[in-house]
This record gives sequence, structure tokens and C-alpha cells, in this order.
Amino acid sequence: MITGLDLLFLEVNNLEESVEFYHEVLEFTLDSAQRNAEPPIASLQSGTLRITLVQQIETMLKRGRGVHFVLGVYDVDSFYQKLLTRNVEVTEPRDEGWGGRFVSLRDPDGYRWFLVTWS
Repeated sequence: MITGLDLLFLEVNNLEESVEFYHEVLEFTLDSAQRNAEPPIASLQSGTLRITLVQQIETMLKRGRGVHFVLGVYDVDSFYQKLLTRNVEVTEPRDEGWGGRFVSLRDPDGYRWFLVTWS
């Protein structure tokens, strides 16, 4: 039985840019960053969701395709305003028939993130 999504493991082009995006923009807590490891790797967390970022230059042409991530937030409109103050390219909040109000944005590697407040 699956109990939930525990960890996202993402290959990234530039560890520093990705850590900045997840920590500063999406407000994940930075648990660790091993910039001198081979390959460079960092771990972040928000609530029970953990993200591991690993800098992998060899596979960089395959990033951000065919996968979208959805994160729940308490108030998508407030989070949207916060993103605007950080000069983040983000869609305006909108309601959809699938039961949520959301915005979307892309990380430095093209992975698409949806931030949603469920109805």
C-alpha cells in the first residue's frame, strides 16, 4: 500500500540556481547542501515533502518534460503576491473545474510547479 509521496529526486543543471529557487521562491527549508560532492547534491523539505537535487550535466537536455508537480498552499492568492515581490514569472491565480484555485511557474530546469488551494 502506498502511503504518500515522500521524496522527489530531481536532476538539475545548476545546483546553486535550483537551491535558490526551492529555498527562496517556494520557501522549502534547506536541510543540507554538499556543493563539493561528486555529483553536487542538496536536500530540502517543506512539510512532509522532501526534495533532493543533484547536479547532473550529462542528462540536461531531458529536463522538465512530461512531469508537473502540484503543491498545496493555504492561500494561493497571498502566495502569488509574495512570488510577484520576488520577480518570479508566474501565472495569475485562476479557478479550474478540477476543484482548485492555482498558479503555475517553472523552476530553472523547466520543471512545472502548480501551487493550489483546494476548494
